[in-house]
Amino acid sequence: MKKSLLICFMLLSFLLVLSACGNKAEVGMNKISLKELEEKLDNEESFLLVTFSAGEEDVKKSELVEAFDESLNKEEQTAFYVNFDGESQETLDQLGEKYTPSEYKGDVWEPKDDGLVLIEDGGVMKNPRETLLGKSLIEGTADGADGYGSSFMEYMDGIDAGISSALEYAQQNNIELSY
Repeated sequence: MKKSLLICFMLLSFLLVLSACGNKAEVGMNKISLKELEEKLDNEESFLLVTFSAGEEDVKKSELVEAFDESLNKEEQTAFYVNFDGESQETLDQLGEKYTPSEYKGDVWEPKDDGLVLIEDGGVMKNPRETLLGKSLIEGTADGADGYGSSFMEYMDGIDAGISSALEYAQQNNIELSY
């Protein structure tokens, strides 16, 4: 009896450990590396992606990640983000060329500036409404410069609209997002 109970306990513990080791991303923003992004793209996954290139301090001061996280949580959706700060322009150009679908002739994904994009089967889709995140916008927001908000929280209407637009596009085109 004790032996059976011990075996059941060990089996349940093992299953619990296995379930905790899954790759299931959390609702909201999930940081990934360039290598992890390339793996997801090469695996032809479909997901929401936010990309930008700015210093970590500017990203933190501008509340960029927090604003997208809040918007995604309202929609109970998941997105991944990569900060390409420090990556060479050559690396980013190659990334854009490799993962832009061939039907977008001449319109190549710009990972450093395009911000929110929808990825379908490992290819970067052009959304009906883009949420661009150029370095100057992030820096201007972080510094509270004239003409910029003091936080991305002030841009919530645009962020919400961009996420809603990407999700509507995915739904209309039967794109199943994977995490």
